[in-house]
Amino acid sequence: MLCASALAGLSSVPHALAQSVSSDTTKKSADADETVELSPFTVSTTKDKGYRATNSISGTRLNSEIKDLPMPIEVITSDFIRDTGANDLRQSLQYSSGILLQTQNDYGAPAGSFSSSPGKVNNPEGLTASPDQTHMKIRGFESESVLRDGFRRQNSTDSVNIERIEIARGPSSLLYGVGNFGGVVNYLVKMPDPKNPGTELSAVYGSDNFMRGTLDTTAAITKSGNLAYRLTAAVQSTDSYTDFNSEKHFFISPVITWNPFKSTQVLLDVEYGRQRQNGISWQDLRAAVSSFVNDSAGYNGNFLTIPGKDPRTFRWSGPDTYRDSTASNIEFKVTQNIGENLHLLAGVNHGTFNFTQLDNMAALQTVSSGSSVPAWAIAPITYEGLSSGQSNVPAGPQPSTIAYQWSKENQYNTHDQVRVELNYDIKLFQDSSKWLKMEHSLLAGLSYTREVMEDHTKQTPGDVSNYHSPSDYSYFRLGHQGNGSPEWGLVQWDNQKTTTNDPALYAVYQGKFLDDRITPVVGVRKDRSWNTVWTYNPEYNHDGTPRGDTSPYTTDSGASKDTTYQYGVSIAVTKEISLYGMHSEGVEPNYQGKLDFYGNPLQAALARDNEFGVKLDLLNGRISGTISRFTITRTRAQVGSSSLVWYAPVVGKTLHFNPNKDIVYNVNDLNPNNNGWNQAVVDSTQQWNAGVAAGSIYQATNSAGSTNWYVDATKPSGAAFMDSIFANVAKEKQYGWWGWIYNGADPGSLPFDNLVNNATMDDNGAQHSVATGSDRSSGWDGQLLITPVDNLQILLSWSHIEKVVLNAQAWAKYPYPQDRWAIWYAPISWSATAGRPLSQVYSNPQDTSTYIAFGNGLPMDDTPRDQGTFWINYKMPKSTSLKGLSFGFGGTYESSRVIYPAYGQNALDNNGNTIFLSTPSKTIYNAMVRYAFKLNGHDSSVQLNVDNVADDHKLYGFIYNAPRSWRLEFDYKL
Repeated sequence: MLCASALAGLSSVPHALAQSVSSDTTKKSADADETVELSPFTVSTTKDKGYRATNSISGTRLNSEIKDLPMPIEVITSDFIRDTGANDLRQSLQYSSGILLQTQNDYGAPAGSFSSSPGKVNNPEGLTASPDQTHMKIRGFESESVLRDGFRRQNSTDSVNIERIEIARGPSSLLYGVGNFGGVVNYLVKMPDPKNPGTELSAVYGSDNFMRGTLDTTAAITKSGNLAYRLTAAVQSTDSYTDFNSEKHFFISPVITWNPFKSTQVLLDVEYGRQRQNGISWQDLRAAVSSFVNDSAGYNGNFLTIPGKDPRTFRWSGPDTYRDSTASNIEFKVTQNIGENLHLLAGVNHGTFNFTQLDNMAALQTVSSGSSVPAWAIAPITYEGLSSGQSNVPAGPQPSTIAYQWSKENQYNTHDQVRVELNYDIKLFQDSSKWLKMEHSLLAGLSYTREVMEDHTKQTPGDVSNYHSPSDYSYFRLGHQGNGSPEWGLVQWDNQKTTTNDPALYAVYQGKFLDDRITPVVGVRKDRSWNTVWTYNPEYNHDGTPRGDTSPYTTDSGASKDTTYQYGVSIAVTKEISLYGMHSEGVEPNYQGKLDFYGNPLQAALARDNEFGVKLDLLNGRISGTISRFTITRTRAQVGSSSLVWYAPVVGKTLHFNPNKDIVYNVNDLNPNNNGWNQAVVDSTQQWNAGVAAGSIYQATNSAGSTNWYVDATKPSGAAFMDSIFANVAKEKQYGWWGWIYNGADPGSLPFDNLVNNATMDDNGAQHSVATGSDRSSGWDGQLLITPVDNLQILLSWSHIEKVVLNAQAWAKYPYPQDRWAIWYAPISWSATAGRPLSQVYSNPQDTSTYIAFGNGLPMDDTPRDQGTFWINYKMPKSTSLKGLSFGFGGTYESSRVIYPAYGQNALDNNGNTIFLSTPSKTIYNAMVRYAFKLNGHDSSVQLNVDNVADDHKLYGFIYNAPRSWRLEFDYKL
């Protein structure tokens, strides 16, 4: 009620204005509405009823009946959003099958230190934890943005502003530009309604101290009603079932429409919001040995068991992490009917999303004798693998510490867009036989998008760590290490500014033939996109010296010219049943300027979708819906981040390995005289001694003044020793760690050792190149709305998706296969071979382009094969004493999800087999009861929503399901 009172003052002026004009506005505005021409760019909702929507603009940008479009379109109405208790855009999508709002395993998404999730490695949630809250998966493909009235938007808006949501499944480059291979979510905002002026207030209270208040007011500004406004606003505050996690936000959106002439419509739509989230970082640590903070090896461990703490609620990272964000959007749009058949739309949109984030990143590390780690920060830890039989997990308690860093990030996102569209439609032979009548519509458009992402990060210096004892379960606090001593201050770390431009031309033809029984849609789009990346990543050490860039540099992706097509046809078998087929395409240009393994800029990723389906509109709309069968194939796609494919050969213009000289490796870690722990090394003692005796294994001092053991692997005894090491690693199944022979040969850790010469000097250690691959998502999905009687609605949806990797990585052919000990041949579980024999890694080990990356034929993704939802709403008949009472009950189901292996990781069991992990299937039930009544002559209602009625808070994969929650809402219309 306090929230509602705060908003009531805001509503008083517009409400008074509504009252002042209501006496004579209704008739005049109605008269005016009769003369205003409805633009084809405006969706018609006159036939909408309850959860049923008949028209959409997301398929062709023109107001069209959904049943006539040869594509799958799903519409979520405002009634459904209200009944399910959704408070923002993401929650509104929870009953749409095939859309994942929380992921744990994302094939192709950056991981480790490149992850965008708070807590990074220690956060089990995947890309859906991104700050903008628009990342999701649709049909198994990542989507990073949504649309607001057809304009790209990278922020999840409050539901008080949403009139309807339209979901166009499949690649949709034709109308909406690049990306979004699985589909696109387009939400339409509430518009001024001068015919029905009024103000609506609501107040909500719920579990976890949830408080929310909303305002929705609309009226005419002029007596004619041609100038009107709508104002929506919300304030919200809530805690969480986990420690320190809370959220509060404020949102406001004024919308003004003006119809100066009957054929002219002007729209000004403004949105602004601020949000504060606390306690955003990790809850628990990965119980895996990490060489450094955010080491991707952490994904190969379970989460640490903490005595006396509830793993569902405990947040060890403490109360200091947060994210402050602001979002704004301004849209100005004019639609003009130029003639009887010619219509123009011109619009500009400016959107921003900015945030400041403080995050904590930590890792468990073993401590050897003589270490500089302070004694107070060391305690015995028993490490936990992903399964009980996992290899290379240290046995028993190990002296360990927690090394951690703080990161403060400021990011600024700006999206500027211009769109101009011209539509011409004509009807022919209207006076002839119905079989000769036809209708033609041609839409031609141009768009220009400019996106700027600027990111600045400060972090704990890279050459030092803060420490916390693993046996100290007190919270991590900013400014003080575990014993109370001061932490290292933050230094400048990463800076990047990415500017992306995408002008495009497109055209769409839509026709109707044979008594409207055949509806073809054909379109083509030409994009010319490019981007520039300014980078300065000094990554300072604690003494002020840079460990990274010494000066900024700029890279240019070059222009990517891409043409995509979409075509389909819908055939009305009867007035109630239509069949359709569609082919659509999507592209994702190389905006990061990444290179392939030949050192050339990557081509744009391409997705092609072939699908067919049936649309139903039976019994005068009592049963309506769409069922689609689809196959989406993505090729030339960037796979993961460059850091995850550091071991691949890069065949650029300049190679560092000299094939005319002997092959030489640093073998300090392979000396059996001081590596007795290493069984593979011990088993190779005879070959070591023979190499030393023959002079192929020797000590020497390099130009940096470091004395090391080296092996000349070109000499027979040196080669025999190296072969023995590789063979004994396989025999002992010691794939996790057997030493490191690539010191001085890593392009990512220059300078090279002048005494080393081997093919590993040409690997991707500098991380400038990324792998490309291909994958496919196929299956079917459907949505069905059944309305047996007017007061009963049953909404059903289902998706069956089979996600499979066709080619996990496409590699270059390295020209010098004589070095058979290069990193891409090494028997290492976290490198190229993933612990597999070479016969399973390469079709021809002499040709690295025949590389068979782990993951081929596997999902490598947590999209469930089956996902279903239902929602039933029943309203008591108006003729009974219980009129105004309605009930809702729904649920969501998902089958098992694959959460491991994750891309770039491949833990093995004691038999050398890959470990596979999956979640159990999950079913969650939700309920609603609503009572609508009159209070002092005004429409009012009380609504109770209960989510997770069965209170299922089991562990699914690495994430606990949120417990039961409830919200009670009072709504009052002035």
